[in-house]
Amino acid sequence: MKRKRLLSSIGIVLLLSGVGYWGYTQFLAPVDETEGGTAVSNSTVQTELTAVTAEGQIVPLAQARLAFEGSGIVISVAVVPGDLVQRGDTLLLLDSAEQEIALQQAEAVVAQAEASLLMANAGVLLAETAVSAAEVGVARAEANFGLLVADPSEAQIALSEQLIAAAEADVALALGSQGVLLEGSSSAQIWAAEAALAAAEATYAAALRAYEPITQDETADPDAREQAQLQLNAATSNLAAAQAALAELQRGATGAEQLAATGGVQAAQNQQMAAEAELALLQSGVQAEQLGVAQAEIGVAQERLAEVTLQVQQAETAVTQAEAAVAEAIAGVDAAHLALEKRVLLAPFDGTVADVLPTVGETVTTGQLVAIVADFSQWQVETTDLVEADVLAIALGDGATVAVDAFAERPLTGQIVEIAQLAAEVRGDVTYKVTLALPNADELPLRWGMSAFITIERKQ
Repeated sequence: MKRKRLLSSIGIVLLLSGVGYWGYTQFLAPVDETEGGTAVSNSTVQTELTAVTAEGQIVPLAQARLAFEGSGIVISVAVVPGDLVQRGDTLLLLDSAEQEIALQQAEAVVAQAEASLLMANAGVLLAETAVSAAEVGVARAEANFGLLVADPSEAQIALSEQLIAAAEADVALALGSQGVLLEGSSSAQIWAAEAALAAAEATYAAALRAYEPITQDETADPDAREQAQLQLNAATSNLAAAQAALAELQRGATGAEQLAATGGVQAAQNQQMAAEAELALLQSGVQAEQLGVAQAEIGVAQERLAEVTLQVQQAETAVTQAEAAVAEAIAGVDAAHLALEKRVLLAPFDGTVADVLPTVGETVTTGQLVAIVADFSQWQVETTDLVEADVLAIALGDGATVAVDAFAERPLTGQIVEIAQLAAEVRGDVTYKVTLALPNADELPLRWGMSAFITIERKQ
């Protein structure tokens, strides 16, 4: 019994001695020095490798989550998941009856605005013609007065005869302008208005044919009935606008315009008679009262010139307003075209349809996700939990080892191609998304969303 205790005590002493010696050699023993006195450790190297780890997900090279900019009923789904598409290919269509009617109405407004612009330009031409005639009238009146205050000569008589000829030309010009005004709108303008009316009537008839069966069907969908009512109301408004535009063109010149044209003819004829009277005065001698009449004629001619000059300004203002109306109408057509184009969802780039959510007949809302398109030509991996402390230890171009969970024994090589500038909070941590290219990703049958473990190595 005593022998066993002695052996146990000796074993414990030896064990404690061994532990003490190991501690001494590791922590208390002096360090060997080289000839130059520099300490050397076998575990020290000149370059130390550090590693940053993070979890991530496999993602395609590019992806787009698509939505319509307006709401409506899906009338066509042109693709299914897995289809290859090119940039600009049609993916889905929304109902566009309302937008098509709006486009027709906008085009009718453009036609009416352009017709109004043509009439405004014609008004400027008529007003400028009246100014020319008024200027001739002022010159004639002043010349007549000059002839009266001087003894008539053969040259004066010849000038008076020339004034009579000019007055006769003015009469012919005024009669021509009156004919243009009374002729009314051109056949081209009326044809355009009739074409717009025919289009409006066709649209109205189509809307009415679509509306009547729905109203008579008691089981019809309320949304469909409301849509049909809206389309019929829009078509009715469009038809009324087209009818009004055609009626305005067919109406021709107003009574006031016709009266003004007739007055212009009468004024030219009066000037002709005045010129003839002046010649007669030259040939028969001048009296004091004749000088007064000539002076008054100068005043009348100047007033007429001021009046028609104002009419030119008013006509030019009307042209400016008509041009603005045309520009506004064209902008309305452009907006209607854009609204119609937005009823079609197009592929944003060459790729593969990853998912299509709605079906034909389903109503979608503005901004609702309806399709996903991706470029699977290359794979990448994005980190999901790289914290702010670790992002300082990495840089663009750093290499990495990527172990996909589904293929843990077949790691891939990666390289950092993007480091997010904006942080995101994940489970209370401030993280930065880091994207890594996978040059040899085609070695594995990867899928979007697969989990991966990323080890980024960087020399310090």
